[in-house]
Amino acid sequence: MSNATTALAMTTTATATTTTTNADFEFPEIHNFPPFFTRQPNESTWKEQRRMWCDLILSYFRHNGLSTMTLAEAVTGPPFNNRGIHRSLRVDVLREIVEELVRQGNASWMGPKNTRDACLVFWRKPEAWATVIHQWAADAGMLNTVLTFFEIANGDDSVGQEFHGIDPATLRRALDVLQSQGKAQLFVGTSDDDIGVKFFA
Repeated sequence: MSNATTALAMTTTATATTTTTNADFEFPEIHNFPPFFTRQPNESTWKEQRRMWCDLILSYFRHNGLSTMTLAEAVTGPPFNNRGIHRSLRVDVLREIVEELVRQGNASWMGPKNTRDACLVFWRKPEAWATVIHQWAADAGMLNTVLTFFEIANGDDSVGQEFHGIDPATLRRALDVLQSQGKAQLFVGTSDDDIGVKFFA
């Protein structure tokens, strides 16, 4: 095992501490460790490294309200690029990490099939969003009422809700879950904002 691999394995046991910030986001200590940006050859070390990257991506996207990622663009900025130590993640390595997020249900590939150049990131899984949105509809007395995507994501009634401003593609995934559970029915509109949804108990 190389010195870099050994050091990475040792670092994974350390307590994460704040070292740099981006829009008040607190990066873990390992983000300042150069080998963190290089795919480790030892499989067990790579598995742990990949797990830490997955956790960092979900935390970063949640903090900044992000939901989509184009891989080639993403590696030029945080969290995949640390200019302080002149290190950045390669696109092919990021693709492997996203594959793990997809496997976990925390991401979905976008665009032409098999290109794997862009993805949706679910820092909260669609199933979890479905529960939150349905509970809001029930609490707000909106069951058996038709609402548009825009009213759910950007309307006055959803202000203050965690899903306010949610990405349309993520919202659609969540509502598809509710429809499959018999808790909602979708009505096609002329655009995403015009798609209607009726919630049921």
